[in-house]
Amino acid sequence: MELKKKKKTTNQQTSDSYSSTHYAYAYYLEEGSPLARSHTETRQESTMASSCNRQYFLNPRLSLRLVILLWTVMWAVSAKERAADIYLRGEVGGNVTFHCPVDKTRTVIFFYFQIKNEFVNGYYKTKDITRPVWENTRVDCNETAVHMYGLNISHSGKYECIIQYADSTRINEAFIELSVTANYSKPTITTFCDGENLSCLVTCSSHGGYPRAKMIWNGPMSENTTNHMLTIVNSSEVPNPVTMMFNSSSTANFNCSNGQLTGLSCSVGDVTSDVILVCTPKVPPVLSNVIVGFACVVPFVLLLGLLLYCKCKKRQRGKDRDYFCQNVAVLIHFNSMLFIQHRVITEVISRHFSYRAGLDCTL
Repeated sequence: MELKKKKKTTNQQTSDSYSSTHYAYAYYLEEGSPLARSHTETRQESTMASSCNRQYFLNPRLSLRLVILLWTVMWAVSAKERAADIYLRGEVGGNVTFHCPVDKTRTVIFFYFQIKNEFVNGYYKTKDITRPVWENTRVDCNETAVHMYGLNISHSGKYECIIQYADSTRINEAFIELSVTANYSKPTITTFCDGENLSCLVTCSSHGGYPRAKMIWNGPMSENTTNHMLTIVNSSEVPNPVTMMFNSSSTANFNCSNGQLTGLSCSVGDVTSDVILVCTPKVPPVLSNVIVGFACVVPFVLLLGLLLYCKCKKRQRGKDRDYFCQNVAVLIHFNSMLFIQHRVITEVISRHFSYRAGLDCTL
């Protein structure tokens, strides 16, 4: 008796375990979330359900429901065919064409093109589509393609092609992901230096770009000199709330103690600014005074010589006419020599300071 009772208990546990497994699978079909249930929860549900599963499977109506539900899910899974994802790029203001993969040897009944369950365009072979379409799109029924015009940033996203053929009930799906970009404008540079040119504040800015990009400074500078000469004061990438495109800018402070910096530029994305000079040395005060002095003296001497020459020409008589004219000629010659010396001195001083500035940059 004990042996038979023990065997009966074992068979009952096997039956209950089998019933619990099927109950868990039925829960998977009805709720669709088996992965969220842990192994512990499954065992607990099996224990709790063991007392009622026998009646569940003895009921023919419930068994028939389970079979129908299982068949429906299996048919739904097999009724859809999905192709590999396609990636497409476009530019703001440009056009793109979405070519949905299709078997040209078969007849297409309907073709839907949508994004996030929002209908974009498409066609039915046997009837007209009453749903509104995007105004910037046009569908090509022969090629199963959609042309999109006047792109903007909001058109970016994953689009879905839904196709059904006449000889099958299966729904064919394909996804095309569109990325819309925008080129940044050529960066413009503005420079503001202090009175002594000891430091310069330089700002580089660009607008109308996408995706977000940071402004980068370029120049013939090593890492050591960069850390010493350049300090980033402000850097920003601000989106436009309407166009969704970015305005990128950067402001840097340059230390001019090391002399003039040549070949400086900035870039964002694939666009680079013009090359400029920073920390250009100012004209020394001594040179400025020399230039001002000569500028005042030379015109006065020229005017005086011209007046004396005219007076000499008017004198028709007198013994000292020749002597006076000779003096005027000497004065004019002296004036011309003075002007030449002015140019030579100015050029020598300019070369001297340019040479010193070159030495500072080299050092």
